[in-house]
Amino acid sequence: MYVLVIVLTAAIIVYLLHIMKRLRKNDYSALANRMARRSRSTLKVLKPCPLCRTMLSRGERVHTVVFSRQPVAADGSTRPPKIKESMVHMFGCPYCRPPEGNQSRTCPVCKREIRGDGYAIARMFERNGRKHVHVLGCTECRHGR
Repeated sequence: MYVLVIVLTAAIIVYLLHIMKRLRKNDYSALANRMARRSRSTLKVLKPCPLCRTMLSRGERVHTVVFSRQPVAADGSTRPPKIKESMVHMFGCPYCRPPEGNQSRTCPVCKREIRGDGYAIARMFERNGRKHVHVLGCTECRHGR
């Protein structure tokens, strides 16, 4: 009986060694890459609202009003920029935007609460379809500018 168990265990070990020998490093890396792509596609990236810090899921947006500027070349003509720059008024996400929002909106610059009729002022940079927002202040702390 013990001899049969030892023989079967040895056969399984030999079979596994044979399979490991047949699998090369490329097969392992291809399998790892395939699994990484699958896990990245199911990953959900959440980004916070800049005013109330609530995590926004895919499709939820911060309400903004964008004021675009066209850059002017030396000869006075407009030219297409590499980086598009705009001024933005940010009113908040669905969770903090008045009147239906119940989260308090805080200015990232002066750390004061933004009034119901106020908003944050920011610069938005856009390059290659990606947007980046730099908050300059709110209607309270940028009042004199």
